[in-house]
Amino acid sequence: MVDKIRSLYNYLVEKAPEMTKDWRSFQVVKAGSDYSADAPPERARKVEEQNTKYFRTVAKSLLQTEEEMKETIANWTKQTSADRVKSRTSLVEVQRNLSIFRKVYWMHIKRFAETANLDITTKDIFHWQEVIDYTLDYVMESFTENFMDILLSRLSAQSILIKELSTPVIPLSSEVGLLPIVGDIDTERAKFIMESTLQQSVKLGITHLIIDLSGVIMVDTMVAHQIFKVISSLKLIGIQSTLLGIRPEVAQTAIQLGIDFKEITTENSLGKVFRKLNI
Repeated sequence: MVDKIRSLYNYLVEKAPEMTKDWRSFQVVKAGSDYSADAPPERARKVEEQNTKYFRTVAKSLLQTEEEMKETIANWTKQTSADRVKSRTSLVEVQRNLSIFRKVYWMHIKRFAETANLDITTKDIFHWQEVIDYTLDYVMESFTENFMDILLSRLSAQSILIKELSTPVIPLSSEVGLLPIVGDIDTERAKFIMESTLQQSVKLGITHLIIDLSGVIMVDTMVAHQIFKVISSLKLIGIQSTLLGIRPEVAQTAIQLGIDFKEITTENSLGKVFRKLNI
């Protein structure tokens, strides 16, 4: 069996460019896909080079242990998954092309079995199927894991950027800053506001922060507690605070909930704060 496996391996490695052409023949026009029949020439060439390497990489699994195969495949999918994310090729399209790849692979293994001058048995065929299909399944598993890790990492980075943009401390003078808070405040955002506000205030070197709540629709006990924590933390590092723009309905809700703002400096207009701080 060893000689037959080696012969099959050599055949697949030699036929890899031809297998890539067969794979290309199954492609259709698919907007935004690396696999599209009308993909730009430079992109098409790169994908074809990757696929030729892919055919040979999978063939190598015939000669490898399971551990060796997984290491080889993981190294390959790490790069190709990054390329597909960069080109915005969907995971669905990758899955479709893995099916085409599998079809082409078995088409050529069938040709090998029909033309090779070897005593190929049913047992040989089933062994090859077990190895090749297991490898192709692992390709998709490894590719998907890498693909999703990259996407989730990007989404996380974008989420952090959005949060930073939504809670900016705006310097009004060398000593005074303004923090406009807009929208709902949940636990996660409240924690981010706390961390971001302290860092930005220290970085700017301000001594007084105006916290504008005019864009906050609802204040409940959790939100009030987080605001108090921000103000207390700022006080600990020598920064005084003024709450600005508490809406009438928010004030009514706060009273009904028993939230007490009497220990906190509040104002109803930015002009009054400016006059008080001599800005």
